[in-house]
Amino acid sequence: MSNNIIPSIETLPLELLHRIFDNFNTETILFSILPVSRLFESSVNTYNRYDLNFHLISKSVFHVLCRLINPENVISLTLSNDYRTSNQIDLFISLFDLKQFTRLRSLTLLDINESQLNHILKHINLNTLTLFSFQVKEYDDGCIGTTTSHLLSPVISQPTLRRLEFGIRNDKVLNILWPTNCTIQHLTINDFIKLDDLCKILQYFPYLNTLIMKHVLMGEIKSFPSISFQQISSLTINQYHEKIDELESLLLLTPSLLHLKLIGGQEMPDGKRWEEFIHRNLSQLDKFEFYSTKLMKS
Repeated sequence: MSNNIIPSIETLPLELLHRIFDNFNTETILFSILPVSRLFESSVNTYNRYDLNFHLISKSVFHVLCRLINPENVISLTLSNDYRTSNQIDLFISLFDLKQFTRLRSLTLLDINESQLNHILKHINLNTLTLFSFQVKEYDDGCIGTTTSHLLSPVISQPTLRRLEFGIRNDKVLNILWPTNCTIQHLTINDFIKLDDLCKILQYFPYLNTLIMKHVLMGEIKSFPSISFQQISSLTINQYHEKIDELESLLLLTPSLLHLKLIGGQEMPDGKRWEEFIHRNLSQLDKFEFYSTKLMKS
């Protein structure tokens, strides 16, 4: 008689089960795996790498997830206030003690109000963040002008932070006290920014590799007329409408580019001119992408 044990997923070590859970979203783990057996229930309850994404989620699912989740086991959190998930952030704040989210590595706040952003920055633990992303939809006239900027400063100064994505008014950005040697390697600016202001900010990013921008308002660089940012190897502009001369002035600031992506130009670039410019000023460029948004007449 054979005494061979039939392999079963329930015989797997807990650590291996948790590695399997890493491949599922939070809803699958809590709604499909947890009810299977007591063993799975125990495994789910001790799992501590939840990615809690509330973007585009129904209110009924939102409430169930909030009831089941242990905030100490969440490493990634996404909250959204868009028209499909209106008032979600206020509701979330009312249901949780934000200080219990002690292991957050990633925090994304979509279409947030300024007062909500300030509340979260005051109460949530941000010491372990590697990614922080936020998009401000409404501004609070009752807020002191520099309040938001001062609350953002210590977050951006975190030595663990590697990726920052923000959409906030230009005046708020300029009031941020940027750290001298910011550790951020990937920066996304999802709002309009003046070229001179951009240069003021980038001087604090010695480790920046990737820069993605919505749109740059060209103009004279008053503060640093001869500055360049050799550390940037990838540049994307998502709403490019500048004239070729202005664009070339911008690109002269980033001579070490390996990747350049432009979206939104109304006219195709002059191939010969681009070839000569790249040869002279962007000799390391390996990949150039250009996407025109010009509408074709019927």
